[in-house]
Amino acid sequence: MTSSSADSHPHPSRHHVPGDPTTVARLRATLADWLTPDHIGWSVRHVRELLPTERIRSAAQPRELPERFEPTLLDLTIEAHDGPVALHDLLHDGERDALVVLHQGELVLEWLAPGVRTDEQHLVFSITKSVTGLLAGALSSRGLLDLDALVVDVVPEVAGSAFATATVRQLMDMEASFAFVEDYTPGPDLTAYRHAAGWYPAPAGAPALRNFLATREPDGEHGERFRYLSPAIDLLGWVCAASAGTTWAEAVERYLWQPAGTELGAHVTLDREGTPRAAGGMSALPRDVARLGQIVAERGAGLVSEEFVDDLLHAGHREQWARGDFASMWADGAYRSCWYTPNIDPDVALGMGIHGQMLYVDVAREVVVVVLSSWSEPDDEQWHLDNHAICRTIAHTVGG
Repeated sequence: MTSSSADSHPHPSRHHVPGDPTTVARLRATLADWLTPDHIGWSVRHVRELLPTERIRSAAQPRELPERFEPTLLDLTIEAHDGPVALHDLLHDGERDALVVLHQGELVLEWLAPGVRTDEQHLVFSITKSVTGLLAGALSSRGLLDLDALVVDVVPEVAGSAFATATVRQLMDMEASFAFVEDYTPGPDLTAYRHAAGWYPAPAGAPALRNFLATREPDGEHGERFRYLSPAIDLLGWVCAASAGTTWAEAVERYLWQPAGTELGAHVTLDREGTPRAAGGMSALPRDVARLGQIVAERGAGLVSEEFVDDLLHAGHREQWARGDFASMWADGAYRSCWYTPNIDPDVALGMGIHGQMLYVDVAREVVVVVLSSWSEPDDEQWHLDNHAICRTIAHTVGG
């Protein structure tokens, strides 16, 4: 079942206002304000109008998603952080834009908020990290990338930086330590990072992204704890591109996006030198994000080795997580290969991004759930846990 702009429920964030060109013009963002509450709902679906991007082409023959709709899923009760609520109410009242559910590769639910089109890409923020992690797995499975190698041996440009002694695996598991504070208010480090990535208008003399990465200062030992520092995954994207001998986008297209049978092209934002935000700049069709999740649900699907997926699901360092930045979210959680493993249910992994993005894969139940949003607030732990509750409840209901 697909809900669209004809849906009678208004979107409470005021982000989606179909039909009124005057209102739409007011909501149109600039590079200076595109991530603010007044504009985020428009911005996440219009990134190419704001930033330079590189295209990721879709498959010549999309993977079919046989329809087996279960519309009663929208009536499920979700145990949200502030009490039980019907799923359809949580979707409409929670600044969420899209929900896609696959079971055994069949489409059992598709919901879109009013004004969200069925043919437009949505910025997935840090779900992009999970794409980069799978890309590293695909390259490793083909013998093109040694995950235990020193980063500097793949990208010599980082010699002398904090990354000179880090391994590729430490990047993938967010256990590389360097001086950076990921503060979405935004703090000074994040502001400088966004200047470098082209996400904000950059002042004169600001470095581009690769120079920003290559000048990070040390801050403690690598491998000691989970530190959520997005620049590490931009560097991982650089490593993947160097190993593949292509751009990051071309590698994603060749090894993941086209083989997964996607129906619409994706794109990734670029800085002024053409470097992608491999940590958070990808936009894609919600159904195609679900198709990507099928790679994990099918234990690699022949694109990534089954051993890599098994490692992703089970080899995360719980001790480092317990000493890390998000320990309060899941007491027994871990982070492996750019995917979270909450370790509440067996064989579950998820990607998660600011402003309410989640790609949830329950391998045991053969369920993939995608939630894409445009939250006014970028990073609220309780809201992320509500998304997790949505995904987990649906997986248990659909997958048994």
